[in-house]
Amino acid sequence: MFDNLTSKLGSIANKLRGTTRVNEADLDATLREMRLALLEADVALPVVRDLLATVREQALGADVAKSLQPGHVIIKILHDALAATLGGQRRNLDTSKIPSVILLCGLQGAGKTTTAGKLARLLMQQGKKVAVTSVDATRPAAREQLQRLAERADVPYLTGEGSTPEAMAISALKQARLGGHHVLILDTAGRQVLDNSLMAEIESVNKAVSASERLLVLDAMTGQTALEIAENFHKSVNLTGCIMSKTDADMRGGAALSVAASTGVPVRYIGTGEKLDAFELFDPERMAGRILGQGDIVGLVEKMEATIDKEVALKAASKIKKGNFDLMDFAEQMGQMQNMGGISSIMKMMPGMNIPQEALKQVDDKPIKRMQAMVYSMTPKERQYPKIISGSRKKRIASGSGTSIQEINKMLKQFAQMQKMMKKMKGSGGKRMMQAMAGKMGLGGMPGMPKF
Repeated sequence: MFDNLTSKLGSIANKLRGTTRVNEADLDATLREMRLALLEADVALPVVRDLLATVREQALGADVAKSLQPGHVIIKILHDALAATLGGQRRNLDTSKIPSVILLCGLQGAGKTTTAGKLARLLMQQGKKVAVTSVDATRPAAREQLQRLAERADVPYLTGEGSTPEAMAISALKQARLGGHHVLILDTAGRQVLDNSLMAEIESVNKAVSASERLLVLDAMTGQTALEIAENFHKSVNLTGCIMSKTDADMRGGAALSVAASTGVPVRYIGTGEKLDAFELFDPERMAGRILGQGDIVGLVEKMEATIDKEVALKAASKIKKGNFDLMDFAEQMGQMQNMGGISSIMKMMPGMNIPQEALKQVDDKPIKRMQAMVYSMTPKERQYPKIISGSRKKRIASGSGTSIQEINKMLKQFAQMQKMMKKMKGSGGKRMMQAMAGKMGLGGMPGMPKF
């Protein structure tokens, strides 16, 4: 999501960074470029007007005129305006009641049921006792789908008794209360199009269970009609947030900007793929930074804390310190990188990288997977002492990993070079090198990062 917008606004921001003087004509030209980029990203025209009017008014203020780096000040103004448009400060879900009901609503095909499974898994990982239920009285298949997802997410599915959605919801809530569940995620029925009977049904279900959170699931590819959908659901159940699904398939992302700005309903989560773990908290301030090509180092650290096996990382750090990092450690570290979404995912979040989106799309993680396959085709002794790998051993490894002897030679050469660098990093000289690298990457003092 936002790939095209990031590419265009990021390049505009880069031009501004080097600017030592910004007059009104320069600003207007820059805002025209931004206007086109936002409209191409499918952002609603009234939202574009309001956003750029705010930026223009503040950019012509005294603080910019007095600044020695006006380009940087304007980027900060644009960042804050974008963050406000996306919903301002991130808000956590209200789960103070036991059980708290999270009601999911939306049109059919928006990804509501899959989102219920993803959200259940995420909340369970946060230490909450979660259950899910469906109150779609007309589509048994929807209930069966959620049951299967609940099994995969390892959370209980509660079957609500009754013939109406309200009765089913009340029954499931009673079961959740008896079971001591902290959260009950309630998946409602959907329709192909906006429908008065659907709105009345969701409204009655909401009143029956007094939902703590009422979240609209919106397909990111919906485009301009997302605004109409959000406004109609908001009138019926007073939405507390929105979840954008299928953001991996849409590169424009304008719906998120339009919905948050026009209805005041903030985006709370985004679905980034088909798997249950492809689900993220949405932070407007950090997303604004990513759109402007500033990276998201806090998000990167959070991702590292959530996906990296701390024992494996500590073991690797200890071996690097001692200078005996072997091929198995190398393969494990490559696996950790894959768990974080691969190289392109990490590079997007790194500050100061400023890599074009087209270039990021061409980043290929297949060589990393092939290198892992080579290492896993070796014996434990070969991984520890790669110098013993003879021609016949290479032939066996190539056969086992589906690679060639030339690829194995190349990988062994790269690893030998890396080992030399690791040995240089032993002692105080290495410590200074690591500290300098961390400082350049903006990692110094970040929570969860190792102290060098």
